[in-house]
Parts: sequence; structure tokens; C-alpha cells
Amino acid sequence: MRGGDERHTALVSKIDMHVKGIGRVGALDAGLICTLKSVSLLVRKLISTEGEAFKVCVVDEFENACLESNAPGNILLKLVKTHIPNDSRFNALYKFEPYIEMAVNHITESGLYQIPLSRRIEMPVSDARSLMAHLNECVDKIRQEVKSEKFLSTLNSYQRSSNKNYKELTGYVDTLFGRYSRLLVLRVDLSYSKENSKTTQAVAKRDRERLFGNARSNKLFDDMVGYIWKLEHGPEKGFHYHMMFFFDGSKVREDITLAKRIGEYWAGIVTKGRGLYFNCNVGKLAYKSCGIGMVDHTDAQLRKGLRNAVVYLSKTDLYMKLQTEGRGMGKGLCPSPKGPRGRPRAAISIKGCMA
Repeated sequence: MRGGDERHTALVSKIDMHVKGIGRVGALDAGLICTLKSVSLLVRKLISTEGEAFKVCVVDEFENACLESNAPGNILLKLVKTHIPNDSRFNALYKFEPYIEMAVNHITESGLYQIPLSRRIEMPVSDARSLMAHLNECVDKIRQEVKSEKFLSTLNSYQRSSNKNYKELTGYVDTLFGRYSRLLVLRVDLSYSKENSKTTQAVAKRDRERLFGNARSNKLFDDMVGYIWKLEHGPEKGFHYHMMFFFDGSKVREDITLAKRIGEYWAGIVTKGRGLYFNCNVGKLAYKSCGIGMVDHTDAQLRKGLRNAVVYLSKTDLYMKLQTEGRGMGKGLCPSPKGPRGRPRAAISIKGCMA
């Protein structure tokens, strides 16, 4: 056990190193994604219920009453009590999945976020009946809207787009393995320093295009055979990229060093000192399902981890989408097939980066 503890300590020490140019971009807000997933499931559960959500229960001879909630009422109370970002700045950047957006809109328009809802609050019968009608009306509106052609069309479009991204990215990785027996996979998050965290989306896009444009003549990328990028935005980080680079594993090794050099290139050359990077490969052993580093096409476990890593890049789109100027996600061109004798061909052209 001691040897394992020492390795863990050494790993943590590596991850915690603070070197000029290294930022802490790391993961997406997993807590928010889990919250949105929960809300989406609650809304779907609510629309499958029937009957009134609330009824009035008289509690004494003075005609005081309180509300009693049925199954749909319990779900509505959970939705109201769940904290979901709902400010103008967030809404200008992100669009919620249709179920979430529709429910939040109805709850907001009904003023339920401002009403102290509790089944224990006693009030005059007339007030209880009025509040009961108001809450039941909100539930009815949610049930009715999900049946509308407009909502169904919006939902279909949203889900089709999310599924398309997932299939494209996983298919792209499978195609790379069909061409190369081993891939050196790098995960590097590229961002901006605190002083430059308000960098605009247009400037971030320009920097990304410069990174791939300059790579055509940079030996650092000679053996790169593919890549995936995803634009994200955080309240403190501002706009930043989650990048996945694929190199021909028969020609290069040392994934940590290579990822570090790419990060330094972004921070020092591409952004002229405005950028930061986070080298995810440094802490790859800490991942429960590791899919980065050297991955052989026959290694089912590592390939499953890699697939999970790719899904991770696109999973926010299941519940909220960044409103981007152009594409918010892209990948390289698919590689050409092997020659007739199986001899590997040159790495794919990086002119295929998606704008």
C-alpha cells in the first residue's frame, strides 16, 4: 500500500505544479450538468403525470388551510427549489435543452421562484384556493406545451444536433484507428489569463485558427493525424477550448512532454502571452477511465476510456448549448485509407479544421 500512496503523492505533486503559462482550466462544471440532467428528467416525469398537482386542505375551525401536493405537485416543488442559472448574462451565452427551457420559462412567468412555497404554510382558505389554482395552471401549461408542434419541432432539432455531434466525433476516432494501429492522445485545455478572461468569442476563434494555421509549418505538429476541439465558456475563465490531439503512435511518444509543448506554443506564440493551458495528460493516472496517452487499437479498455473522453467533450450539449458565432465544435479531416500493402501514409492535412 505504501508504494501506491507514494505514487499518488507524486502524482498530486505533479498536478499541483504551478509554472508560468499553466492554467487551471480542467473540467466542465460537472455539478451544473448533473443539476440540468436532474431537471430534465423531472420535467419529463411531470408531463407523464395526470390529475391536479395540488389540493386545499382545511386545517381548523377558523378556516385556515394549507396546500396538499399530489405526485405532480411534488415534482413541481422540486423544480422550483432547484437552482438553475437564470440571469441575462448566462442566458445570452447558453441555451437550455427544450424541456428545461420550457419549464423554467413557465415557472418564471408564473412567479413561482419568488413565492415561498411550502406544504406547511397555513393561510386563509380563499388564499389557498387561489394559490392552488395558480400552481395547477402552471403544471397544465407545461403539459400542454410539450404536445405543441412548435415544441416538438424544437426538441427534434435540438436532439438531432446533439446526436449528430456525438456520432461524428466517435466515428471520427474509430476512423483514425482504422488507419493507425496506435494513437498518442493528448488532452490540452487552452484558455486565457485572468487579465484576459474577457477575451471575445471572435478573438478566441481567431486564435484557434492561428494555432492550426501555423501548425502547417511547425514541426511540432508533423506527426499529428487528427484533432477535436470544443469551445466553452465559464464565468471566471471566459471563453476557452477543450482540445484533443491525435498523433501517430508509431512515430511519437512522451505524451506529457508533447502536450506541454503545445500548451506553451499556445500561451507564448499563438496568443502572445495572453493564454494559459492545462495539460490533462499529466494527471492521466488519476482518471477512473483513462483514454489518453498511448492507445493501441486492440486495447478495448483504453479505447473505451477514449470514447468516454470524447463523449465528455460533447455531453454539455445534451442539456445546454453555448450560443456560438459559427461552429462551437470541430475536428480534422478523416485520414486517407492505407495503401494496398498496408504501408502508412502521411499524416492528414490540417487544412480540414472546421471553422
